[in-house]
Amino acid sequence: MNRIILLRHGEAAHAGQGLTGGWTDSHLTPLGEKQAQVTGAALAKMLTGGDFGFYASDLSRASETAQIIGAKLGIEPNLDGNLREFNNGDAANLTVEEALKLQTPPTQPLVDYVPYPGAESWRQMNERVSDCMERISEACAETAVIVTHTLSATAVVHWWLKFGPDDWGRVSYDLEPASITLLTRNAFGQRTITRLNDTRHLAAEGCESHVEAMPGVRA
Repeated sequence: MNRIILLRHGEAAHAGQGLTGGWTDSHLTPLGEKQAQVTGAALAKMLTGGDFGFYASDLSRASETAQIIGAKLGIEPNLDGNLREFNNGDAANLTVEEALKLQTPPTQPLVDYVPYPGAESWRQMNERVSDCMERISEACAETAVIVTHTLSATAVVHWWLKFGPDDWGRVSYDLEPASITLLTRNAFGQRTITRLNDTRHLAAEGCESHVEAMPGVRA
């Protein structure tokens, strides 16, 4: 596989409701639906000719984004639970304030820290997503389009760059709703980040987001 077009889902309802992200399963807002439409149009210009695989997290905000984009591209997404966001366990569907009451004190190394009952660690999420990416890589000879979430998308970038556990704990990326991150190989065969968190297509249509929601973990 020589190219990954990595997308974060469009704006989701939980972000404006003060709820945690993670496995909280919320739907796209009207703005999120417009963002998906605009992103689909941008991808249609990028994917001229050639076969590609199309994959998405099965959480509603990602699968809905993928369905809207897929209608633009004429392809159905393959939904995969291993592309889900960080599993925040018992904190899912709670407000950030409620989640903080459940959060356990941080432990070292942070890569193995489990912040809530029933949650996973940063290591476990990266391993889950990495295993998924290995399967996708075997299935896609050239290009994969992937719709996922902030932290799981970070794990995809980590996989692409062949980062290991020491890197997982020290490197992260800020990704906006419906942003495009492009991972390619350069002329020397090196794995590169060609674009990161690109929202120019959204800015051109005046549909950028101004709210944010994460799994609720606080340092």
